Amino acid sequence: MLVISAKSGQLGNRLLSFANFIAFAIENNFTVINPAFEEYADFFMSTSEDFLSCYPSPVVSIPGNKFLRKYYYDFNRFLAESGRFKTINIKRDRPFSWSNSIITKELKSGSINFFQGWMFRDGWFVDDLSNLQKHGEKIRAYFQPLNKYQLNVANLISQIRSETDAIVGIHIRHGDYQEHQNGKYFYLFEEYLKVMESAKALFPNKKVTFLICSNQRQKEDYLQHLSYVYGNNHIIEDMYSLAECDYIIGPPSSYSMWASFYGKRPLYMIRDVNKTLKIEDFVHFYQWQGVFYPNEDWSKSVWEWTH
Repeated sequence: MLVISAKSGQLGNRLLSFANFIAFAIENNFTVINPAFEEYADFFMSTSEDFLSCYPSPVVSIPGNKFLRKYYYDFNRFLAESGRFKTINIKRDRPFSWSNSIITKELKSGSINFFQGWMFRDGWFVDDLSNLQKHGEKIRAYFQPLNKYQLNVANLISQIRSETDAIVGIHIRHGDYQEHQNGKYFYLFEEYLKVMESAKALFPNKKVTFLICSNQRQKEDYLQHLSYVYGNNHIIEDMYSLAECDYIIGPPSSYSMWASFYGKRPLYMIRDVNKTLKIEDFVHFYQWQGVFYPNEDWSKSVWEWTH
């Protein structure tokens, strides 16, 4: 049994981490339980009905609530740090990968193995993409949002599609990105507009509508020359609406990466706001590559995307 007993990042990172554990578990006949998914478990069909957040889903399960999930997470943290069980700490000084880690050779399916640390952050899992691709449909089925969220997403996308030829999702990450990596990927709204205009030019004979999803409301005065719709301003509905777009654009972020994975849509990660886009710049999830640059100060370690 594999137990994810520590939290790393927010929704996108937690989903990618959980997905990587599931893919490994399917390949190697393990069970995964994820107490660290507590804040997000109630958004998804499988985990909302199972307070253990277990894969494969148990035959008999108990729905959770905030109190039960919080207690369950704290209890597993206690067990992981008690020394009574095998606890594997994943350090942040280099990427962790199932495919090249000596840890995987020590795991036994009949034992309990707690995992702590910053796992599979952003692109640190590229060596394991083949397993994510192989088991992608099972993973997507497990992470279907509740029906009410699916319905809201379907209604939004259906309305947009009825009035346009192509939908380009724009993930504008403000808020925490002003501090993240010293603001390296914090772009002003005017800079996002440059990228949007470049994307629109890729479809000269089509009407392009931009679906804008952001953690901060933007100035609509700048958008008058573009066809655009704002997302529903809900953490799950925005992510899964991006997954339904024809193309996705955003800064390097696990949030839009999950949308790309789940919807099987090509994604362009903005690293140069002045770049003139080509259609080849939109890359499917399984094609991503990059280089890891370690630093003694783990907060300055960087995964630099090369494609």
